[in-house]
Amino acid sequence: MKILLSILLGGFFGYALYKVQATNPKKLLAMLRLEDLHLAKVILFAIGFASVLLSIAHAIGIFKISHLSVKTLNLGVIIGGIIFGLGFGYAGTCPGTCVGASGTNNLKKGLSAIIGGLVGAITFTLSYGYLNNLGLISGFDLGKLTLFKISPNYPSLFNVGYMGLFLTGILFMLVSYFLPKSILKK
Repeated sequence: MKILLSILLGGFFGYALYKVQATNPKKLLAMLRLEDLHLAKVILFAIGFASVLLSIAHAIGIFKISHLSVKTLNLGVIIGGIIFGLGFGYAGTCPGTCVGASGTNNLKKGLSAIIGGLVGAITFTLSYGYLNNLGLISGFDLGKLTLFKISPNYPSLFNVGYMGLFLTGILFMLVSYFLPKSILKK
């Protein structure tokens, strides 16, 4: 049942990506160039809305923090994020959108991003021991750091809990609403 639900939710997510044109590399690159901020508005609103819903779910007692997996923040994550960002900017696609793009007329770009991601994952796996010995994985280790204090198990930057998450969600939705359609013209 879990795998069926995962496939169903993944299909809905892929369809939503397609509908907002996030599977179109040209639209993603236009967003990154600040020429067309439609996708940025959608992304900001979605993050804000999810944050508000998560806060409300916690307040009424239907959300358990144990359902979240907080990843460790270290130098390896930062370096990986920089490499990911450069690849995203170059290809105009990211892991979620490349899978969605492979089901559209952007099949070649989607599949090349998927293959590139798999090659990157294999390369990282094979070089993990070496990179860890150099201190690139554990260096700058901040542990399972969260922005807001949502659990006593994780350190946080701000001690405001789910109210901070709620207010940040509202802020993201407001920024999405007031963000112009474009900052730089083509």
